[in-house]
Amino acid sequence: MNPDLFSAARWGFLDTLNRMIGDSEGNILEQTTPVGNTALHIVARFGHKHLAEEIIKKRPSLMSKSNLNGETPVHLAARAGRHEVFEIFINAVKDSPEVDICSDTDRFGDTPLHGAVRNGHFKILNALTQRNLESLLKSNAASETPLSIAIDLRLTNIAAKIITLNQSTLGYLGDNGQKPLHYAVMRQDFGIMNIIIGLRNDSVRDSDNRNRTPLHYAAALGHQRMVEELIEKDPSVAFAEDVNKQIPLHLAAENGHARLIETLLKHSPDIVEKVDNKQQNILHIAAKNGNVKVVSYILKLPEMEDLVNSPDVDGNTPLHLAASNYHSNVVGILTKNSKVEIRALNYSGNTALAIVRMPENRGMELEKHLTLKILKAAYKNKAINPEDLAEDTQFDEVEVEKSNKSGEKSREIARTITVMSTVIATFTFTAAFTLPGGFQSDGAHKGMATLITKSAFKAFIISDSIAMSSSLTAAVIMLWSSSLRDTESFMDMLPLAIALTWISLVALAVAFVTGLFVVLQEILWLAILVCVIGGTLPFLVYIVSPTFFLVLERSRRRNIVEDNSLLFTVGLMKIFGERLRNYF
Repeated sequence: MNPDLFSAARWGFLDTLNRMIGDSEGNILEQTTPVGNTALHIVARFGHKHLAEEIIKKRPSLMSKSNLNGETPVHLAARAGRHEVFEIFINAVKDSPEVDICSDTDRFGDTPLHGAVRNGHFKILNALTQRNLESLLKSNAASETPLSIAIDLRLTNIAAKIITLNQSTLGYLGDNGQKPLHYAVMRQDFGIMNIIIGLRNDSVRDSDNRNRTPLHYAAALGHQRMVEELIEKDPSVAFAEDVNKQIPLHLAAENGHARLIETLLKHSPDIVEKVDNKQQNILHIAAKNGNVKVVSYILKLPEMEDLVNSPDVDGNTPLHLAASNYHSNVVGILTKNSKVEIRALNYSGNTALAIVRMPENRGMELEKHLTLKILKAAYKNKAINPEDLAEDTQFDEVEVEKSNKSGEKSREIARTITVMSTVIATFTFTAAFTLPGGFQSDGAHKGMATLITKSAFKAFIISDSIAMSSSLTAAVIMLWSSSLRDTESFMDMLPLAIALTWISLVALAVAFVTGLFVVLQEILWLAILVCVIGGTLPFLVYIVSPTFFLVLERSRRRNIVEDNSLLFTVGLMKIFGERLRNYF
């Protein structure tokens, strides 16, 4: 394309454009950019209506000319929200009903309306639908309609307008057979959900290709208001089964939504008896996924006795599933319940204890160790006759050998902790005797810290002391426990050392930030900047990362302790505290 023509179209130079058209008798308008855009494409993109009018007078056919992506100038005007230019295009063909510029599709199957909706251009939507209301029903190559795009992007006003203009859009089916109400629930758009339900009450029973209703997705996501609204419209959807025979209650248990379970049972209490295609009830599902709050809630239900020892298709009880996934907190809760049969055998003839002891079952060593200890303790606490302890002792020799092998990796962790603790102790010891601001060299307070009255300095001293004491204690624990030949005792002490090392790292980061602040506070902007730089990364690692890994855990269904040491430490500290109370 001629550079002067490109500049004129881009910046809206009407005089330059007219001169170039006159000199070339209009032929210059046929030139294109490398991607196939004509001058009208560029004018439409940047919204120069006077240039658009002039070009259409000379070459009206350019309105339908596509670039290499299959986009006409109408596509670009709609996508960019150039309402005035778009109106010019509409007016240019209003007397030619056979010309439908609103239905042209690009190589992705998008009409101009798709682009306008995707970018939230309300005026373009109105202009387009006045010209062609049926364009609201068109799907692109990705099976997206304007309505599904609006719901997906949570453009509530636009979605509501589309539904109002053409209620036939509610009959849309996505790739997975999902209807607009499914999309509204999955995007947690409560407003659109209510609009759809208000127009079509029966839509709450719509199912997708997996036979899941909107209530399934609301329960899985934990959206309390949506669940209440959907189930009030039609309580029967609480019994709807998907292809795995799972009802919404099962998905709420899988994702740890105890409050939702209470709501669902309040409306339909008998659904507590439902099992999926693996014959697993809600307690099986909650225990398998390590959802402590849900397990605790279920154990308080009157139907609890019918659930706790119920076998699934493989004969596994909830305790079997919790133990096989090393959810030690859930195992602890179940084994403390007097109704739980800890010696129950699955169809392979294994108890929960035997499953954990299987050599092929590999997992997080410490979590497996804690699960094993809880089960062994439960056997001893619930022993009635000496022979009841037979299973706990029959594997002792194998257990000792396996424990020694599995302890090798943990001893490597212990050596790492010892080195880290020593380094942290060295840093904090040095910092304590090279204080920020130094010491007073004369006067009545000779030898005192110069900045002793500053709040930031006090925070530095406290955090430095915490880091020092925590790291030294962790090093001593590792030194003492590593000398023990008893691998089990060593594994018991390792969680405490990990927790103390983690605390010392946090305190060290706080000491660093407060130490810098106290010496830089005269230049406040610099002090704040340094604190932000020095504190942002530790904050992300210590605080934000647990949430991030929790999301990953929900999607991968893995044990969170494999990924995040902070959550791991909190859990282990709790269990260690329980052990300590038992000892005393």
